[in-house]
Amino acid sequence: MVDKKKILIVDDEDTIRELLDIAFSKAGYCVRLATGAEEALELLRKECIHVIFIDLGLEKMNGFQLCGIIRKYSPSAFIYALSGNAELFSPPENFGTGFDDYFTKPVSLKTLYKVVNDSFEKIHQLTNN
Repeated sequence: MVDKKKILIVDDEDTIRELLDIAFSKAGYCVRLATGAEEALELLRKECIHVIFIDLGLEKMNGFQLCGIIRKYSPSAFIYALSGNAELFSPPENFGTGFDDYFTKPVSLKTLYKVVNDSFEKIHQLTNN
């Protein structure tokens, strides 16, 4: 069962991480932050996190590569792409890496709240059936 509603934000932009941290923390979620892929993978080795937002333009390992690795070890996680570059989302076969959906920055907090709430509702349904 999911006892804490944890969210991981992986983004190399301080402003984005801080904004999402404040917004989701105020909404009652337990937020973890990572500036890059290595830090994110280290956090995921230590903690079970079911909802993850990944910036596609990370250095060293991009968001597509990171998503592919996470998906291998956490197939039931809800993983969402974030990017300021809409061209990265086409062609559709880019989503063969396992993202559940994607959002172009800037994205409204209302939209992200709905996505997170829906994700945890699905997790709740799956763990209680």
